[in-house]
Amino acid sequence: MLRKKIKIQSYSGVLFAVFYGVFLRVLRDYFDVSNENFIFIFVVPAIISLVPVCYVTTGIYRSKIKLFFYPFFSTLLFLIIYSVSSWIDFPLFLLLGLPFYIIIGVLGILVGGVVKERAENKKL
Repeated sequence: MLRKKIKIQSYSGVLFAVFYGVFLRVLRDYFDVSNENFIFIFVVPAIISLVPVCYVTTGIYRSKIKLFFYPFFSTLLFLIIYSVSSWIDFPLFLLLGLPFYIIIGVLGILVGGVVKERAENKKL
């Protein structure tokens, strides 16, 4: 039971990014919300993807690969869900967002280092 709880917590950033992508997709389609806002497309998914990295109980901080790719893929998955029907926007977001996604991955590694240091200090 505890093992399943840890897995759900570690994938919570990905799940929330998917839900946020669907939510913005519905807003864009039915309520004519503009898709040109940088904060809604890049910053909020980045914050959502970094949330599970900040918690010690997920154990993500133990692997640098997970620290990089969890935020990277959750933000990229948000982009795919958000722009699923407008294939014209997808390559643009992918090319312009690639440096941002790499920055999110590096930020994940940095946040994971801070969480690891905090966890080790509590054990002492």
